[in-house]
Amino acid sequence: MAQRASLFGAAVLFLVLNTAVVLARIFVRTRLVTRGFGWDDFVLCLTYVGFVISISLGFAAMHYGYAAEDSQPWYNKEKSAMFIYGDQTTLYISAGLVKLAVALVLLRIAISKGIRVILIISMVIVGIWTIITVVFASGICATGGVSNWAGSERCTQVGYFRTISNIFIDYFYALLPIWILRGSQLKTRLKLIAIFLLGLGIFASTATIVKLVIIVRLPNASGKEADSLHHDLLLWANIELGLAIFAASAAALRPLLRHIPALLDHTSKHGTHDIEESGPYHELGVKSHSTQDDKAAGGATTATRPKTNGDAASSDEDLFHAQ
Repeated sequence: MAQRASLFGAAVLFLVLNTAVVLARIFVRTRLVTRGFGWDDFVLCLTYVGFVISISLGFAAMHYGYAAEDSQPWYNKEKSAMFIYGDQTTLYISAGLVKLAVALVLLRIAISKGIRVILIISMVIVGIWTIITVVFASGICATGGVSNWAGSERCTQVGYFRTISNIFIDYFYALLPIWILRGSQLKTRLKLIAIFLLGLGIFASTATIVKLVIIVRLPNASGKEADSLHHDLLLWANIELGLAIFAASAAALRPLLRHIPALLDHTSKHGTHDIEESGPYHELGVKSHSTQDDKAAGGATTATRPKTNGDAASSDEDLFHAQ
């Protein structure tokens, strides 16, 4: 019953936590910033819906006896397998969507044409990666109605590939903000905060690493041990997606800080009150190509000044390109 309780507890925890953080993100984007709601928000909300569906299917599977050690009249192995299959499939799809949401966030703040091209290519790769892994996990490598990375040698290799590439993708998107913000005019402390917020997704990789250890153990397990490992795999998949959604949402919540009385004076001193009205990312100013071209041509450049309410950019993209 310990694994069943862990599955239920993790599901409830991240359902509550992510509901709060996603609603807060929507509030920031629709109420605190001008034209703030973008494709990154839409994809993240879609990911959240997938997460809710996945959790709901998991609850239904547990109702019919998934991961249960006791016996109840209403337990039904076939229905449990059907719901857990839907749970796993939705998790795999949502895992790809949340990566696309993070990439769209970075695309929204990136000015360099080279970085934007890299991000677009990475999004295409993530899209293909998602489709292939879902086809294998929910089709080719599904055994008894559920995903089974230990079902064959090929499926085990695909499981290794999916998990290792998942870690690589998470680290890529978590570390890319360091390169994007290299030309930022932010003070060092604020730059570090921005990099931390945009790189929170790296914490989701801890759950992915645990999943990799489980997948390595699966081929040599059988019976109750194999069932236990599959339960653990689902548990850490839920934690992984829950952490990823939380991390992707948290990056946009900085404008809420100025609404906390204890931080209001500090925020005003740094002049971010008016700036944040125009977008949650635009304070991460990166020098545009036009500015660099002007310098190369010997043209005079003007110092960047904080936007006021009278001349504030209408969106993150407008302000970035206006520098």
